[in-house]
Amino acid sequence: MTTENTFAQQFLAEAKDVIDRLDTANIENAAFLLARTRASGGRLFILGVGGSAANASHAVNDFRKIAGIEAYAPTDNVSELTARTNDEGWASVFEAWLRVSRLRANDLVLVLSVGGGDLEKNVSPNLVAALQYAKSVGAKILGIVGRDGGHTAKVADVCILIPTINPAHITPHTEAFQAVVWHLLVSHPAVKRQQTKWESTASESAQLRPAVFLDRDGVLNRAAVRDGKPFSPSGVQELDLLPQVASSLLDLKAHGFALIVITNQPDVARGRQPRGAVEAIHQELASTLPIDDILVCYHDDADGCACRKPLPGLLLEAQRKHNIDLSRSFFVGDRWRDIDAGHAAGCKTVLIDYGYRERAPAQPPEATVRSLREAADWIIASSANESHSLEEAAQQDAAQQGASPSR
Repeated sequence: MTTENTFAQQFLAEAKDVIDRLDTANIENAAFLLARTRASGGRLFILGVGGSAANASHAVNDFRKIAGIEAYAPTDNVSELTARTNDEGWASVFEAWLRVSRLRANDLVLVLSVGGGDLEKNVSPNLVAALQYAKSVGAKILGIVGRDGGHTAKVADVCILIPTINPAHITPHTEAFQAVVWHLLVSHPAVKRQQTKWESTASESAQLRPAVFLDRDGVLNRAAVRDGKPFSPSGVQELDLLPQVASSLLDLKAHGFALIVITNQPDVARGRQPRGAVEAIHQELASTLPIDDILVCYHDDADGCACRKPLPGLLLEAQRKHNIDLSRSFFVGDRWRDIDAGHAAGCKTVLIDYGYRERAPAQPPEATVRSLREAADWIIASSANESHSLEEAAQQDAAQQGASPSR
């Protein structure tokens, strides 16, 4: 008994060390990569061998059911896998499967592996061939791997390494924490779309509330348009609220929505505008309009932050800070970055279309309007229709449960 207890304590202590050493920033990057894949209409292909193949099958279920991502694992088709192994060889089975699946640039390949593939050591050469093919078509690669990560760690866009605490337990810890990490990812607010069974039936001690997230320039205040692109006011003296903004926000407030401004202000990082000028604008907006919060990204694209739209970092911060139900929330913006950020966070989106000369969103908005007034009206009507449909469904369920069985 003493020896068993000692081993159990040691193994679980190692697991605690694994958790402490996981790179959480990389896990956040993985969540955003998954959200972008879904927003672009991409598919998820999960590759694993041995125990990792079983993990791949489980993960396919979770990414499809909970995250709403079209996902597949080649090892789920035993007939094709064994036929290809018998006829063409083990090293090419995953690559051939991806070719037939017409892997595209907007798809994502997720590798679950202890070693990550290594041609020199002849370890999982099928993973190496598959990743070489994925790179050739421009598909993104995500890895959850152990040890040094092998070939996967060298070529992946994001690679989560399960740290080695005890060389004698590399495999059990890696395969166990593959499951921990993918369950984390499908639970991440940027990825999760559907409630799981027990969480949805549990009593809620704190009610989540819906929000309307609002871009600033072009939504609340007039943007200066030059060469088909919008620009921010330089200071309070140039701040010009658009018509019916205050009344539109009051109507949304009256229907129970939190109102949160999500804005990129990269001119600060570019040295074109002092941060104080931006903060003064926000003080004026906060004192004039019924908004609950203003969250700002002051970075430029090259900074590689998680808060700059089209990434949903600021929406996720607002969700935690204000207890927001993202699935019942909306993002109103006038640019593709707003729409992509809203979809990445799991919100419905409304585009105020000014005809800017720039790229379109990766996924179309649920509504396109000409003003915040139109956006507010659409959101209120859409929410009312959804609530009515849910109420009707609940009444039908109740009626069916109360009906006598037919004879």
